[in-house]
Amino acid sequence: MRAFARAVRRAELPVRLTEGYNPRPRIVFPVALEVGVASLDEVAEIEFHTWLKTEEVFSRLACVLPPGLALTAVQEMPLLRAGRIPARIRYLIHLREAGIQVTEAAIQTLLMATTLPFQRQREKRVQNVELRSALLGAKLLPEGDLELEVRPSQSGTARPLEVLSLLTGMSVEELKRVRVTKTLMELTFPPKTAESTPTTETTDRSQETGDRSQETGETMPNRLD
Repeated sequence: MRAFARAVRRAELPVRLTEGYNPRPRIVFPVALEVGVASLDEVAEIEFHTWLKTEEVFSRLACVLPPGLALTAVQEMPLLRAGRIPARIRYLIHLREAGIQVTEAAIQTLLMATTLPFQRQREKRVQNVELRSALLGAKLLPEGDLELEVRPSQSGTARPLEVLSLLTGMSVEELKRVRVTKTLMELTFPPKTAESTPTTETTDRSQETGDRSQETGETMPNRLD
């Protein structure tokens, strides 16, 4: 997120700032990118204090992004009181290069299960979580890699390495050497969200790690896809 915010500053875009003693640019990433996960599909929402055409936002920002970050689209968004939320996220787990094999039978057993309890290790405790409701699908690709689709919610999500742990019986710690890439993120508006005047949206497909901004409220975003 810092790399993206610096690029926005270099592009001299009219970004609206938060109020208070430490004003920050109003840039929101709807979903936090897990540490160690690469991404090819991220969305950022930017609030401007001055309206710009989407073409101008794209041209000014695309030329100042650092290597590894590529802007693919800018869309104008309606004025919202709440941002969009993730409806579906797809991950590619690179099993072949890690020398790990998963069988079709194991995947089908996982998908047919009605519950998928998992013990998530926290710093000082163990958290019991249920992964089944967040797991939309799993598919073994011809080259031996695994494709997962999950649906995050307020109660949490199914993390890629946690699902892989259930499939292989290996601990998450043992699986940290496995490379994971987010390949798709679909967003939707939360229920009963009021919409009004238009704003702008953009998306970046990158190899960067992102953080979630806590700034919300009435927005006039230029959103980056």
